[in-house]
Amino acid sequence: MVNETAEKPAKTLLEELWSECESWPQLASLDHHALGAISCLDRSCGEETHQAALKELIELFSAERAFLFLCDNDPCEGVATLGGCVASRDLDGDPVSNPEQKAPRELLEKAVHSARPCLVGEGREETSPTSISHLALPAVSRESVHFVLLLENRFRELDLKATNLASALVYCRALAAGKDLDGTLKENESLWRELCRLREETGENKPASASPKPAEKKCDGLTGDYSAIIGRSPRMVEILLVIDRLSKSCAPVLVNGESGTGKELAAMAIHQNSPRNGKTFVSENCGALTETLLESELFGYVKGAFTGATKDHKGLFEQASGGSFFLDEVGDMSPSMQKKLLRVLQEGVIRRVGSKEFTPVDVRIISATNKDLLEECKAGNFREDLYYRLNVINLELPPLRDRRKDIPELVDHFLRSVKTPNSKPVTMEAAVLDTLAEHSWPGNIRQLQNETLKMAALCDENHIRVKDLSEHLQQGSSCENANARQWADGFSHLSLREATEELERELIRQALSRNEGNKSLVAKSLRIPKTTLYNKIKRYSL
Repeated sequence: MVNETAEKPAKTLLEELWSECESWPQLASLDHHALGAISCLDRSCGEETHQAALKELIELFSAERAFLFLCDNDPCEGVATLGGCVASRDLDGDPVSNPEQKAPRELLEKAVHSARPCLVGEGREETSPTSISHLALPAVSRESVHFVLLLENRFRELDLKATNLASALVYCRALAAGKDLDGTLKENESLWRELCRLREETGENKPASASPKPAEKKCDGLTGDYSAIIGRSPRMVEILLVIDRLSKSCAPVLVNGESGTGKELAAMAIHQNSPRNGKTFVSENCGALTETLLESELFGYVKGAFTGATKDHKGLFEQASGGSFFLDEVGDMSPSMQKKLLRVLQEGVIRRVGSKEFTPVDVRIISATNKDLLEECKAGNFREDLYYRLNVINLELPPLRDRRKDIPELVDHFLRSVKTPNSKPVTMEAAVLDTLAEHSWPGNIRQLQNETLKMAALCDENHIRVKDLSEHLQQGSSCENANARQWADGFSHLSLREATEELERELIRQALSRNEGNKSLVAKSLRIPKTTLYNKIKRYSL
């Protein structure tokens, strides 16, 4: 245990505490700092969480201002660089304006590069605590620096007691450990996706025998019935595996995806393979009704609540009690309706329009949106507390352009649903199917279905030919073929291996530029593990 009565320079005391972690004093507030730091594992952790920790650290050290800077680690080079400020606070509780300019960057970079704490007074190194006004503490885990905490007082020395220093060091270590573990979880998720893709390519995940009808195919590892969902590409197998796991619980699910990707179909699959199977499944589009009508539909109303309310009406929440309630386009809800929905999720009760009585309801909420709700929260269009209530489990549906292998199976399914006067099945030329498989489909599955049904209705002799395609598809096919030939001519002087490497280098270079050098986003967009990305960046000297 550190002897607080010993008259030691603050720098010496800090070095002892840094080196002898096991001898840190146990403080009443220590657990609060550590738990607050590790909350970075929760995706809800943001600037407000950091601000609360900075407030306590300012009070502990009698500091004037506090900053928390993020660090970027490059595994290829084995070095960390100082990033932007993620949180700052002054004595009045306000964020510091232009924190990157006001914080002593040279001191921060020294703490990052040395991975050790730095004490500075009036711009020079000192051994006496009386002149210290800046304290920089790196948050280190597994020899990687993830953050730098800066405490500053430009008018008097900081309160550098052993207990205060121990609190700050524990907070930094916990903050770094949480960040490190969060990165490990993301890396494991990326590696698992890569493993699923490799297994699919090598045929490991193919069933021993397949039924004649695509809708009856079942993938290894799935326990539920997903015959209503068409497609068994690697991306869809990932989605089905996730649905298979989350269906067993009754936690709220938020389904993200572009319009037409089958969000309601996924919600139905979650309900049908959950413990609530056999109970009511209710669906409502939140963007299709005005606020007044939506409130009446969701919560119901009593007789006389408004003109035309001639009898009591049971709302959709009451109808879905015991089952699942699918809220489509939940991002289009008005702020007032968001507040009322939040109360239902928190308290498990609803109140009909015009009534003063509360009715308990037991529903599993499955919501869907084609918006980025986190960005909507930042813009003030969606309640953050409601977002975290809905987003307990997140399911991201891929657009059709990311699962092109499923297009032939989807087209076949749509054609088999077509009823012809002579009961003769509708067939399709191979060239038509190739064109459909190459199209980007901004409207996703819904657009593909409409195009297929239109061609089936207008074709001659129940046989779809290239001329039956929509004009924009025919033109797109010609342009794409011409562009492909022109692009391939540029690689004609290279071997296949050299051309592949050149293409790979260019794709990574563009992804780095597009994501402003953020390697985590690059790895996600290219759908490869971060370790693979780092190796290729080093190999191609990018």
